Amino acid sequence: MALSTSITISGNAVQISDEQIFLATRDQTPGKPRLYAVLVNNVLWPPKQLIGLATGVPGSSGATTNYNSHAALKALNELGFVTFERVEYDARGAVVVRESRKRT
Repeated sequence: MALSTSITISGNAVQISDEQIFLATRDQTPGKPRLYAVLVNNVLWPPKQLIGLATGVPGSSGATTNYNSHAALKALNELGFVTFERVEYDARGAVVVRESRKRT
């Protein structure tokens, strides 16, 4: 059974599901996580990219912020995805996520 939650986008509550997230990542390439990351099918994704792919609404468009990383992380965590705060990078530039940074 699919899990669902809502996220506020441009002042409107939008329902999203874990299935939407899985489908949205198909044939897509993840961006490089900056501060936050979400684990989907053993791949780390930026949270705003996932919400943007699933809803068709980017996190920001021009000077307008439609939703922020914290709202995206909260929604994705509610959908059961493992989320991380404050990702780091090793000397090669690869993402390092520490268990202590896992958000519950």
